[in-house]
Amino acid sequence: MPSFFGFIPSPSLLSDIQQAQRSRNASEPMYPLRDKIALALNDELLDRVLSDGLKEFPPSDRKDTAEKLVGYVKSTVRALLGQLLSKTPNEKIVASLDFIEGSIYHDESGQLRVGAPLGSALVGQMQSNFAAILAGEDQSKIKPALTEQYKKFADMMVKHFMVDFNKTLDLGMIKRKAADVGAGVVTKAVHIAINKLIPNLTDEELKILAKHHSQLIHQTN
Repeated sequence: MPSFFGFIPSPSLLSDIQQAQRSRNASEPMYPLRDKIALALNDELLDRVLSDGLKEFPPSDRKDTAEKLVGYVKSTVRALLGQLLSKTPNEKIVASLDFIEGSIYHDESGQLRVGAPLGSALVGQMQSNFAAILAGEDQSKIKPALTEQYKKFADMMVKHFMVDFNKTLDLGMIKRKAADVGAGVVTKAVHIAINKLIPNLTDEELKILAKHHSQLIHQTN
């Protein structure tokens, strides 16, 4: 079965997504709801991937650095979306609504999640390393490969939630360029952080991360 990364949306985000699904043929403007969903989706994505795991870390410089990264990426994404999202006729909103619906999955147990597809090879590699970490194997032998796998994972998230979503917007040349630059900035920042963070995590911290992220990778129902 296909694999995907997916988080359980908050009740408010799920309600807004369901309202958008019901209101496809509405006469009132749909762009405010699209914008609200886009902003909330990106905030919750970053919280589930980064913030939630960090909350369990013991106090350290690594934790402080990672929390600053979360804040930076959040503010960068919000600023970019603020430039790209604009008043849009309903007939041009459909592509964004299709994208949002295409980002909804049901996992093995039937739980609804918001997420993005993941390559089976990457999933196998990451889950194997997560299992090894949680089993207490030597982390020094795992960290180099896991660092590269996390960068590939980050690239997939940026491609889906930023690059692919931005393609659904009715953008002119200048905004398209801003979208590309913004995605590149986020990718670079995340890669730098992964290179600094993963190799330097303690055994306890990496176990926390492995447990948290292994619970966000699923197969479609």
